[in-house]
Amino acid sequence: MKKKIKTWLIHLLGGVTVAENRKRNQKIFLLGMKGACIDIRDYADSLYGKSADEWCKLMYEYICGRQEFLTHEIDEERPTAHP
Repeated sequence: MKKKIKTWLIHLLGGVTVAENRKRNQKIFLLGMKGACIDIRDYADSLYGKSADEWCKLMYEYICGRQEFLTHEIDEERPTAHP
């Protein structure tokens, strides 16, 4: 009974419970992974007709470039402490 009242109060104040937050984060993560896989597949399809060595090189560069882009984006969002 206490848990239901606590959850009701959290919702009343516009919040979400820890379990609800985890479930939402998992759904967002899976959606992001799905998008990443679609992007990689579409790029791989665009390389159709390339030699195996060239295809591998271009795919590797694409994946590394995407990783670098995402890493750079995350680093920019983090606040830095200035003395």
